[in-house]
Amino acid sequence: MKKNYFIFLGKNGLIYYSWLFVVLFIGLILGYEGTSKINWPAIIFIVIFFIILIYSLLSSYYTESYLKLPYKIKMPLKQAPNKVWAWRVFNIYQVRIDNLHQYFLFRIEKNKVESGK
Repeated sequence: MKKNYFIFLGKNGLIYYSWLFVVLFIGLILGYEGTSKINWPAIIFIVIFFIILIYSLLSSYYTESYLKLPYKIKMPLKQAPNKVWAWRVFNIYQVRIDNLHQYFLFRIEKNKVESGK
């Protein structure tokens, strides 16, 4: 099964990525407000930000049968993802987990061009 990686949107994505960027901003504030040449707390916060960002991007994927988010276990899909919007290489899909839960997923992928006859 092919894993399709994405960035999730909507309320869940806004909350998750907001807290992620709080870690980055704390590191930047510590870096700019520090007086020493090497500000270790700022470096530690920024490294933690990049570790969490890479983990988030690598653990956000879906296949034909399930959806995986960085903060949840694999969830079975009710139906295949529907493409809601597409422009050039940017695509937004809607995924339904059950009747109540749905997620919007942002993917950057190369669209297949149909060759003319």
